[in-house]
Amino acid sequence: MSTQAQPQHYARAIYDIALETWIRQLGDVQRAINSDAQLRQDLQDRDAPVGQRLQRLEGTTPGGLDPDVRRFLGTVLEAGDIDQLDAILTELGRLARRGPMRKTARVVSAVPLTSAEQAALRDKVSRRFGADLDFQFEVDPALIGGVLLRVGDQVIDGTVVAKLAALRDRLAS
Repeated sequence: MSTQAQPQHYARAIYDIALETWIRQLGDVQRAINSDAQLRQDLQDRDAPVGQRLQRLEGTTPGGLDPDVRRFLGTVLEAGDIDQLDAILTELGRLARRGPMRKTARVVSAVPLTSAEQAALRDKVSRRFGADLDFQFEVDPALIGGVLLRVGDQVIDGTVVAKLAALRDRLAS
């Protein structure tokens, strides 16, 4: 692997390409619906087959629709929620600005934590750092006891090994 191309760069490129396709195509559909009252009325006609309404939408996008976008719009049409497209695009834009990466709370303990301990730790950490966290629990017996928590660039080291090292440093001073 080159030193320039890290896995996260490739993953971000895939994310950006996929997101760009969705936003572009849904935006084309949105503009067509907002500028054509007859199209809007045709799409809201629940008596017309979904496939027929979807074909009408497909004609509004230069080059047609990506198969996944087409399936999504079919679902929206079937549910009768095509009038929600503006709100859907607004929310998609909000999610896109947040980025693909959720913060990970990496919890390392000397012994495996029970489900109850994990749940309590999730609750406490989420209250401090926010609810939008992915948790990763690991075991490292070298810590002797306690927990090492890393969220983003913040580290809380409550391990016995860290406390012993701090004590050793104080005694050496």
